[in-house]
Amino acid sequence: MSYWRAGPGTPGALGYLSEAISTFGEAHKLLGPEDPVRGHVGWQLGWLLWARYSTHGGSPQDRETGIKVFGEALSSPGMQPAQTTIAHLALGQLYLTRAVEAMNPMAARGGFLGGTSGTAKADVDLAIRCFRQVLDGAAIAPELTTTAETLLTIAEAIRPLLSGDLAGVDISKVMGVMTLLQDMQRGGGPFARPGAAGMPSPFSFPIDLTDVDPLDYPVLDAQGWAPETPTPPPRRPAPVLVAPVAPDAARQAARKQLAGLSELPSRPAWEQALALLQLGPEQMPVAGLDAFIGAAVNAAYAAHAADAAGDEAVEAGLDHLLAATGLCLRERRDGSGWGDEDADTNLAAAEQLLTAAKLIPADHLAAAAVVDALGGMLDETRPLAGQILGQFEAYAAEVSLRPASVVALSELCRMAGSGRSGDPEPLAAAVSAVQEGHFAYAALSTAVQQVRLAAAVRARDSVAVRTALGSAPEGLAKLLDGLIHRPETLRATVDELARGAVPPRSAAVIGATYLELHPEQRDLDTAIRLLSSAVEELGDAFAGLRTRSWWRLATAYRHRGRRGDSDLSRDAGMNALRGGGQDKESAAWFAGQMLADGHSAEAFTALEVAATASGRSVQLAEDVLDVVLGIEPQALPPVEVPTPTEVAAAVRRVEAAALIYLHPTDDAGRTVGVLCLDPVSDRLDILGNVPVNGQLPLDDPGWSAITRRWSGGTLLVAANGELGRIAVPAVRTSAGHHFAQDVSVSYVSSGGRVIDLADRPAIPVTDAPLFVVNPRGDRDLEMAEVMVLRRLFYPSSTCVGRAIELVDAAGTTADVVGRLRGASMTHLACGLRHGEVPGLLLANGDVLDVRDDNTQGQGLVVLAEPSSEGFVAVADAFLDAGFSSAIGWQWAVPAQFAELALFMTHLMHVDHGLPPAAAVNAVHRWMLDPDRVLPPLLTGAHVKTVETVDLTRPALWAALACRGR
Repeated sequence: MSYWRAGPGTPGALGYLSEAISTFGEAHKLLGPEDPVRGHVGWQLGWLLWARYSTHGGSPQDRETGIKVFGEALSSPGMQPAQTTIAHLALGQLYLTRAVEAMNPMAARGGFLGGTSGTAKADVDLAIRCFRQVLDGAAIAPELTTTAETLLTIAEAIRPLLSGDLAGVDISKVMGVMTLLQDMQRGGGPFARPGAAGMPSPFSFPIDLTDVDPLDYPVLDAQGWAPETPTPPPRRPAPVLVAPVAPDAARQAARKQLAGLSELPSRPAWEQALALLQLGPEQMPVAGLDAFIGAAVNAAYAAHAADAAGDEAVEAGLDHLLAATGLCLRERRDGSGWGDEDADTNLAAAEQLLTAAKLIPADHLAAAAVVDALGGMLDETRPLAGQILGQFEAYAAEVSLRPASVVALSELCRMAGSGRSGDPEPLAAAVSAVQEGHFAYAALSTAVQQVRLAAAVRARDSVAVRTALGSAPEGLAKLLDGLIHRPETLRATVDELARGAVPPRSAAVIGATYLELHPEQRDLDTAIRLLSSAVEELGDAFAGLRTRSWWRLATAYRHRGRRGDSDLSRDAGMNALRGGGQDKESAAWFAGQMLADGHSAEAFTALEVAATASGRSVQLAEDVLDVVLGIEPQALPPVEVPTPTEVAAAVRRVEAAALIYLHPTDDAGRTVGVLCLDPVSDRLDILGNVPVNGQLPLDDPGWSAITRRWSGGTLLVAANGELGRIAVPAVRTSAGHHFAQDVSVSYVSSGGRVIDLADRPAIPVTDAPLFVVNPRGDRDLEMAEVMVLRRLFYPSSTCVGRAIELVDAAGTTADVVGRLRGASMTHLACGLRHGEVPGLLLANGDVLDVRDDNTQGQGLVVLAEPSSEGFVAVADAFLDAGFSSAIGWQWAVPAQFAELALFMTHLMHVDHGLPPAAAVNAVHRWMLDPDRVLPPLLTGAHVKTVETVDLTRPALWAALACRGR
């Protein structure tokens, strides 16, 4: 009755329900098999167990015990019709939930052709029998009849699936069942998620135990449902809906329950919570723990609704800490802490703990307890699983009170936040200081072993992997050992693992292993079967592994090469492109395949993804490791790919003649597919495959046949990697001259880049020019050239660094960053840092990371250094930072030639008013012109270069390039 008044299904009522179950369970044990009241008590116990299982997320043991005692009650004499009806209805629901569990992904993956287990078939038959007995019996209440009809429909619809009789499947009925299930999940019931706010009751009022003859055992009376009309017994008042408990009252109730369990009433609440975690759920009465959980969750909800601040926020944070503690203990006790059954961590407890961390400052004494409580949530066999570790990294690092356990957990969070890729020894050292009796010690020790294993896998250290795995690894650990240590055992290992039911993540890595075997040992059919099942069953929580499985499936179909496999490979690749966790390597491989096969639309999508994907290529051994450890690295979201129509519109806005993509179509990179997007028709066409013979495809007929399509304007070329250095302007046309003499060329990374550039305004280079020259004193020869450029073209420019004339600043990072934003043209006569993190070498040893968020600008940037490497990466980094164009060198040229070419480029900008791509093209044509006119402003040094150097050589003039618009 206390449970009923508190509100069936609400967190605060759970303790009453568990205490009632404990009491009725004890009574049931005390009554002998022949006792006439045993059946009635068993009936009440069964209903209470059904309530906890279906509405509060009780353990499977609740269901099994409920089935047992209901069956016993139904065989007992003296049961009233109402009790019999309720027992059949609840018993049928319990049977049905057990049968539904058999409809697992493995059975679905096989199309249910083999049916499911014999137990599941028997369960659904028993459920059907129970529901029919309800409907065939006396009509007790309309809601009971409606519920029984609904559940009978569900049971009859799934029965053919469970028995493997697909001919008997009624698709329309199955679809109706899905709707019914969704309605029942929303409204509560046997398929509702644990923790539902409302609990459906098989009757609208409670069983009354007051109808007891003092000379006999009590007979339970379901009031109002008996077919007879006896003199009504005294009734308790009808339950009244209780208003929400005020935060203070709810908090006091939770703290009272906490004090009773911890037996430390004088200690702070956070110390009592840690004492409970240390004690463990095995040492606590079930009813007492559930009462604490209900009160704590109720208090947390009330505190969350109150939106507290200041000291009250800390108290609210403690409410959430206590709720997290209780849910964590319940999860450890019976795996029903209101978490997600498919997740590796107790999500409800994690959510409560994260809220506590937001409310309790890191310098508060309770903060250490928040981090310690995180240790109670770790799975002792897979402590690295779950994203909560990475979410706690910053908080754990800031906690001021740092006992050994907090230090160890903080280090574990740091490693999880960095993708478990760091040195394992700091974690090992921190864990060694934790007392062995601490509740998180076992999980932390396992974490050390697993982090060491991860380091060994990354290093491909076969000896260290074998040491970490042990001498006789089992299951997927054996597969990992084979990949790193014993490749000769792989085929036998995967054959053994592939037998029987295989979970989705395991299927993904086992199927991939079949694909990676030596061609003579490959089993592509099995690889395809396993990978196909994996991609269908892996959810968004495993987006990275799912995407890689699609790529591997596309590869498997292409290797198998049967009729139709080419289309299946294409479909798998397109599914991969739509997933998260993309890497350039896989998308680029697929783009080459699509270009070679003549699929222009698919090639376009793959090229756009390859140009913008930031994920890295993950080796199979790493995927196996993650499955073994139960982790899934956070995957990047899917790449948003523009449509060809959107890109074509951007090409028109920048007034370009077309956009062409260059991409290898063979593994050796000796042939290039050319995909063209026509901005007039929005059409994609593959123009053909042409050979690659270095950076200067001068006289190849394939290239000339492509370039003769355009006779003017600007052509945008999207090419990455080494192909980004192909000098398209140097192609010799069928007319006998170079393509640059007809068309200007500008390079971009993708169509998406063109869309970005089209929205950036054109800024005159003379508005606010900036020169960065010789900031480290290692480029003295360039100071004179910068002086000439400033005097002749940019007399009002700003200059930082070291120059012959006065400068505005020394050229530190702060000097440059502060001036980049407003510059219209930035001429960089400083050193460049190449590689993955391009940067500028500035004064005082500073290095400005071009990809830093503070590096932002506009207009044109000129990279004066005639370097042989890094131009594409540095230029694209500046385009990412907001610049519209970047001019520089695709390969190294002599310094005197570079100075002449850049002098002429600035002249074309300022004196002729040409935009960047057109200015570069004008310099190309000037150098190719045997009757070129020397500008009157040309310096003596430049005139000497003109007189002594053959400027028409493509190896010189074609190195000058523009990226952007």
